[in-house]
Amino acid sequence: MPQDHPYLHLPVPADAPFELKPSPINGWGAFATRRIEQGAVIFSEKPLFVIPKPFEQITGWDVRLAFQKLPPRSKQNFLRLRNHASGHVANMESVMGENSFQVASEADAERGLRQYGMFLIHSRMNHSCVPNTKLPLTTTGAEEFRTYAVRDIAVGEEITICYKSDFEGRPREERHLALQFECHCKACQLGTPYQRISDIRRRLIRAMQYLRRRKDLDGQTDHSRSPVIADPKLKRDAETFNIPLTSRLVYALLRIYLLEQEGLLDQLKLDSLLPTIRMIAKKFGTEENARIARLALAKGTWVDTLCAAFEFFGRPDKEVARVAASLRALHEM
Repeated sequence: MPQDHPYLHLPVPADAPFELKPSPINGWGAFATRRIEQGAVIFSEKPLFVIPKPFEQITGWDVRLAFQKLPPRSKQNFLRLRNHASGHVANMESVMGENSFQVASEADAERGLRQYGMFLIHSRMNHSCVPNTKLPLTTTGAEEFRTYAVRDIAVGEEITICYKSDFEGRPREERHLALQFECHCKACQLGTPYQRISDIRRRLIRAMQYLRRRKDLDGQTDHSRSPVIADPKLKRDAETFNIPLTSRLVYALLRIYLLEQEGLLDQLKLDSLLPTIRMIAKKFGTEENARIARLALAKGTWVDTLCAAFEFFGRPDKEVARVAASLRALHEM
């Protein structure tokens, strides 16, 4: 390892459970120096600066202006990223593009407001479409990123994150177009049985979201020539909130099962999905449907829960009209 490499002078805390060194994935990466247990906070970091604009609107002038406001030591650290492993001196826009992440409060994210923060250490972590950590892209105050381990990480294992928030619903080809580089994680090894099954699972995950929320990954209704839902009637039912309650519950459970099989069902993700599952289960007006829902949710595994819920897939419920009206009203607010 080069003893005078710029990255060795980045401010990694002494108690951090990782070190920076050359990576077989790409460039440099972060490697665990001790065992990290699932759910543990690996690292917290505040951005050098935040630019309150969507990424595509950030200019070189915006980056230079933010840079000039930094104290001397922070400027020096920024320039260490500028002159990285290859010795190539990149322009400031490139440094911002390669080392920034979207940050937003929950309220801002709901309103579609976007801003990007420049991170010294988190940006050193390499990408994987099946990462071993979770980097929530929305925070309570957009002031700090916290990386969580989504599974146990062994000593010497590289710590990886997923660079894009919607990759759970995108197949390999779409992910690589968005990344503009080739990922070699197990979900991206072209032609392998796992990669082919992974692409199918992720397309289904995307479809389950559309059937429940009538919105695609970009938050819009799908009007493409290659629609997410190929069946016109089913697509129309989703967009007019006429999906039966029993089907809604199955779609929600199927999404959880697919995420689990894909290795993407961490506790943070599960915590965000369970309230919807419980809300749907409480809305059944037909007692037999309510009974089946209760029995399904009492199962010990997600595959057993899903199989139990299939018993009433598509069955009518006397509350369907009221729930559809409520969903339409929420959408029109």
